[in-house]
Amino acid sequence: ALQAAGIRRGTPDPVGGKIARGDDGEPTGILYENAMGLVWAVVPERPSEAIAASMRTAQQRALAAGLTGFHDFDGLPAFRAFQLLREQGGLDVRVLKGIPREALGEAAALGLRSGFGDGMLAVGQVKLFADGALGPQTAWMLEPYEGSTGTGIPTLTPEELRADIARARAAGLACAVHAIGDAAVRAVLDAFEAVGSGRAGAGRPRLPDRIEHVQLIAAVDLPRLAPLGVVASMQPTHATSDMDIADRHWGARTATAYAWRSVLAAGAALAFGSDCPVEALEPLAGIHAAVTRRRADGSPGPDGWRPEQRLTVEQAVRAFTLGAARAAGRGEEAGTIEPGRLADFTVLEADPFVIDPHEIRGVPVRATVVDSRVRWGS
Repeated sequence: ALQAAGIRRGTPDPVGGKIARGDDGEPTGILYENAMGLVWAVVPERPSEAIAASMRTAQQRALAAGLTGFHDFDGLPAFRAFQLLREQGGLDVRVLKGIPREALGEAAALGLRSGFGDGMLAVGQVKLFADGALGPQTAWMLEPYEGSTGTGIPTLTPEELRADIARARAAGLACAVHAIGDAAVRAVLDAFEAVGSGRAGAGRPRLPDRIEHVQLIAAVDLPRLAPLGVVASMQPTHATSDMDIADRHWGARTATAYAWRSVLAAGAALAFGSDCPVEALEPLAGIHAAVTRRRADGSPGPDGWRPEQRLTVEQAVRAFTLGAARAAGRGEEAGTIEPGRLADFTVLEADPFVIDPHEIRGVPVRATVVDSRVRWGS
């Protein structure tokens, strides 16, 4: 892959990325953040028909997990395959399809707007990346990582963030910005604030803007989410997967890491998801993590990690249902089970509101109903 991409000893690091090198100066094969684009550029594209066939298999797994829909941020080949699947009558879950940054210009020129589509496949937000991740210490931090002088990698400059958001806003496209470190979250909030909410009326994006992950947020920035109308799109299983490395790299700052309760207390909109394939896609695993802050084996103990951020079952379920629907611009027609709304729901073997919270992740899914039809189970 490195040879195909022309990555050698003398290849410079791209802006917002890093090529890992051994003691001999040769690339090791690990590419951080924007450096991954060097290899993605030479990966052969699969035919849309082949991708659609794979989607049929993956769709069954999603339905078996109880999912009635999902928000996808893959590339344009996936968008073409989703359309093909829809045309063939084979799309059984609702898909909100995000637009990658590299296609922002084309989407704007074509006149695509967030929310365009039908009940099964619609255009979502433009996906931007403000920083990297916690594990490789590429998440962009206000202060250095514990025991380090590094503060991570901003993958877009504040100026680029503002320019991209402004360009999307003018085209009627909302934005979903990946931000994990507290500096990245602040930069994204600053950019949304600088650009403003856009023109009133028909020109304004139909879907809300969102920050993906918000894994660490400075306490002073928590009150900024609600007034800006920015959805905190978070993934509960990140907390239980990352708790050890978060303590190691962020120390006392984890007081506002994966801070779902603090986000809600600040009045912000909260939407939960999985970040699949980084984490397992099963929403029951996410509900379990949100309510217990514990792993499947029960660690770190009965109270969980940073227990002050635990949610009630009702809050966790709401974030996975109505919160996700609102993030998709469908909060008036989906996300709750009541007359007049879409008949999308999951049938479970046991009631998560009454069983031991630690048992939630193991509850079997009996059926998944989408648009009044049983798509999986019975």
